[in-house]
Amino acid sequence: MSLFSIFLFLVILLVLVIVHEFGHFIVAKWTNMRVDEFAFGFPPKLFSKKHGETTYTINSLPLGGFVSIWGENGSKEDGLEGGAKNHPRAFGNRPWWAQLSVLVAGVVMNMLLALVIFIGISYGNVHISTSDAVYGSRVKNTQLIVIDAVRESPAYQAGIVPGSILIKVTAGGMQANLTTATSLVSFIGNHPNDAFAITYRRTDGTIAQTVIASVYGIVPEKKVIGISVDSVGTIETSLGEAIKIGSRQTYDMTVTTLSGLLSLVTSLGKGENILSSLSGPIGIAKIVGETSSTGIASILTLVAVLSINLAIFNSLPLPALDGGRIIVVCFETITKRKVPFKYYSLVNVVGFFMLILLLVLVTIHDIRG
Repeated sequence: MSLFSIFLFLVILLVLVIVHEFGHFIVAKWTNMRVDEFAFGFPPKLFSKKHGETTYTINSLPLGGFVSIWGENGSKEDGLEGGAKNHPRAFGNRPWWAQLSVLVAGVVMNMLLALVIFIGISYGNVHISTSDAVYGSRVKNTQLIVIDAVRESPAYQAGIVPGSILIKVTAGGMQANLTTATSLVSFIGNHPNDAFAITYRRTDGTIAQTVIASVYGIVPEKKVIGISVDSVGTIETSLGEAIKIGSRQTYDMTVTTLSGLLSLVTSLGKGENILSSLSGPIGIAKIVGETSSTGIASILTLVAVLSINLAIFNSLPLPALDGGRIIVVCFETITKRKVPFKYYSLVNVVGFFMLILLLVLVTIHDIRG
């Protein structure tokens, strides 16, 4: 993993955290709550500057961030910290709708960031699959692009990675028709014992050639070279079309992420090991490094995907997350009773350390992987 990958990962993390926490911050200000601190990372502190009533901080552990709102952590038996027990600007003393608005704002901002990115990369000269039901008929200058590659496959080992463009494939003295994914699959299936000479354009624009053979073990009972491809071309989109495409991509990615989360929960309920399905900072940094070689659009797409994942993760009804705090506010609103500080604080601390433990375990798995 290169220093550039690490730097790019930290920049992306900074953007995601600032966008999320800015949502909490701006709505807290709008609903007249006192914001004591806006921080990136976790202590120990590296730099801080106070402007008005808020201290802006950069901490040394760049694994998240937080906005500290006066009286947000419940009340002690002798009153909220800092004398906020009866103060109208304390978080717990604001109307229920204001409290919920602040807690939801971070998730909303992350979803909006993803939507804006998907709209942005869908405007102008855009790559679209010929199989797209709406815009496929307008596609021009089609090429067969590698959209996925199995790491242990002959193709990936030879340097054919996602983003590569296939130019020419020959085997047994015959040349493949590269107009569609189906035609390439058929060609490979018809030459199970032949070597494939492949000419392709790398993600950096250079032309390369390689010779590989198809193998068993990747797809059941079939010999394959280990890549998925799609016929992709370009169309010129209007702003209205970009909004439609971007909105659809945001929706599809949200559904996909929720489906993946449901699968993880199901696997966990069955007692299965789910660590291999998760990525910590090191795993994400590796993905960022691999994506950075495929162009700015791929990097922006990754940012959008991570932003959606962060929004959904923070929505989970778990202690120390926005979703867990939303549950507390709803409970207090319905019952008209405040959750005792000692219980509220204990659950949050335990929840926080459980999340840190999970992060450590996933990171160890990433390092070993």
